[in-house]
Parts: sequence; C-alpha cells; structure tokens
Amino acid sequence: MLTLFTINTCKSFGCRNLGLPISASADYSWPDYRLGYPALHCRACGSYPPLFDEQQFNDWLSAHLSAYASENGRFCPECYCNKTICYGHNPRGTQRVQCRVCRKVWTPKQQKQRKIIPPERIETVSLIVPFQGSSAEQKLYVLLSFDATFGNILHISTNFTQHFIGETLRYRWRGRIEPDLHHSDIVNRVDLRETQFLRRSQFDEIQYGSAVLKRNARGAILRPVIAAHGHFRVLSILFPKVKVHVISHECFLRGAVITVWADLFRQRQAELWFIEEEINDSDSNIPWNFQGITQHGWWQGQWQLWAQKKNRKMVCSLTGGDSNNAETLSLTASRHFIHWLYQQTNFTRSAQLSAGRVTQLICDLAHDYNEKREIKGTDCGSQK
Repeated sequence: MLTLFTINTCKSFGCRNLGLPISASADYSWPDYRLGYPALHCRACGSYPPLFDEQQFNDWLSAHLSAYASENGRFCPECYCNKTICYGHNPRGTQRVQCRVCRKVWTPKQQKQRKIIPPERIETVSLIVPFQGSSAEQKLYVLLSFDATFGNILHISTNFTQHFIGETLRYRWRGRIEPDLHHSDIVNRVDLRETQFLRRSQFDEIQYGSAVLKRNARGAILRPVIAAHGHFRVLSILFPKVKVHVISHECFLRGAVITVWADLFRQRQAELWFIEEEINDSDSNIPWNFQGITQHGWWQGQWQLWAQKKNRKMVCSLTGGDSNNAETLSLTASRHFIHWLYQQTNFTRSAQLSAGRVTQLICDLAHDYNEKREIKGTDCGSQK
C-alpha cells in the first residue's frame, strides 16, 4: 500500500526542490522558526513553507482516499491506482471491480457511475456553509472543483471528516474571523486579501469562523489547508495530466495544487492562475478589454485587470503561464453552480443540519446538478 504523501516540501515555482520530500534534497533544513512558526527552510530558493505532522497527515489521507475509492470505484482503495476493470458480479448482481496493479477486488457502494472525461482545465473555489453544531451557525469550509470548459462538478470536499485525525490536523477557532472583502473595489480587494495572508499566524492558517460539532458527535473538523490537500489529491489520482488550474484567491489552495501536481509544475508543463471577479452582468458576452497590470502582495505578483462593461476581473499567473490566456479564464462554472445551489430549498436550511449531513447534502445536490446538465445536453443534441 502506498503510504507516503508529500506535504512537507518546497512549494516555490521554479525551484529545483518543488514537490520533493524532505528525504530527497540536501537543501532542506528544519524546523526553522524564523517566521514565528515551525517551517521547512529550502536553501535553494529561500522559502519557508509551514511544517506539518506528516505521519498524522498520511494516516488521515490514507483513510480518506480508501473510503472515497470504496464508495465510487474510480480508483483502488488499496494502492490508489486509477486503472481498474469490471470483475464480474456478486450473487446479488452488484458489479465488482478489480485493480489492474495490485489485483484487489471490491464492490463499490455507488453502482451507477457517470463516465468522466478528463478536463482540460480545473476550476476550484471555496464556499462557507452554515451547519448546526454545538450552537447555531457553525461553519463548514467547502471546496468545489469543476470542469471549467463544460461546467460539470468534478469533486466536492468539506473540512468535516468521519475519520480519526491527529490533533495537529484539527481546526481551532481563535475567535477572530477574517473580514469579508466582497464589497471592496476589486483592485483594493486583491491588495487587502494579500494583506490578510500576511497577518495570519502562518500563511495557510485561515480563521473563517466557529466550527464546533455537537457534543459527542462523531467526526472532526479539519484545518482547511489539510482538507485542500486531500481534495486535490483525489483530483490528481483521477486526472493526473491536467495542465491548467484556475483557483479563487487563497494562498493555501495554491500550495495544495502545486504540491499535488508538482511533477508537471517542476517540468514547467502546467499553469496555475488566481482569479478575482466582480460580475454584475452574467449575461454579457462582449469581449473583455485589458485595462493594465498592478502588483500586489509580499511577492509582488502581477495581476492583469480586465473589463467587460459592468464586469471586471483580475487574473494572476502563479507559474509563468501564457499571459495571452488570461482573457479566456474565469470562474463561470462555479458561479453558475453556486447560484443554482442557493435556489435549492434543502440547501438554504443547512444551518439546521449536522456537519456530516450538510456534507452529504451538498454532494447529493452536486450529483443532481450534473445529471440535469447531462440531460439538458442530451436534449439539445437530439434537437440538432
């Protein structure tokens, strides 16, 4: 069984150590407390990514991946290989699956499987959703990933887990939420967001609100950065060769994506983009007009500003991608789904449900959303 998933590694694009584990580079020294928290110092590029308890992370991620694979059958729950074959049926008629690599045989709980076409571009955003915990209005951190071209949902995660976790993986609310910046001017919002990252105890330690489960409730709430690494690990097993990633403006999403697909980024075969949007007319289809470049944050990242009548967006290449692609990049797929999601009565009552039930509800609604898009696409095709 594959047991080691790298999380303690250099996450700097262009560094020769990008994605390499501690054991693979003499350039690393640890722990380093120069920034006020235990960090891994990469002497090759000078970066200080935060250190994690890798054993606790591996224990949780192994359980998480095995449970996901056992549920849907898209990859092996033992070795996580995505090369599988149908392997007969059980006496009850349910389909069995076998891994082509380790030969494990199992029966997925989900027997009806949609065929997934590998996306050319993955779009990922976060969403905060209320749930009923120790008190009302506790909050879940949700990650949503889409095929950016066709709009269907590829994977959904929350930071609720049913599996045992070590204490270093647990989310701890310290009573001070980061300000909501959605009403700021888009250029100012990007600048303020970068300032928020610097004010955190460490870059990936987001404080998004209270998330305490009911007393004696099963499960736990993960730090969002841990949930992100688990989320993208699933996607990388399903789609190992995806070369373009678009994410909402959150620094630890960047770190998780670039770690999970590190081989492609180290070989400069993949692109990663931040996007911030201000959409006031979602029906507009006129061309976007380039407005200029501004620099923001500790790393002085170059953000392109684009306008489309009442709409504006800012786009930042994190890995030296082709700047000519910026005009076509957006968060359209996620906007459409989130708009639809808030129209579903069950979802608007999430604050009355437990964290586990909210997680399942969002996954069920995502399945419905994909099915409706598929049916609509089939109907459109039959009318042509």
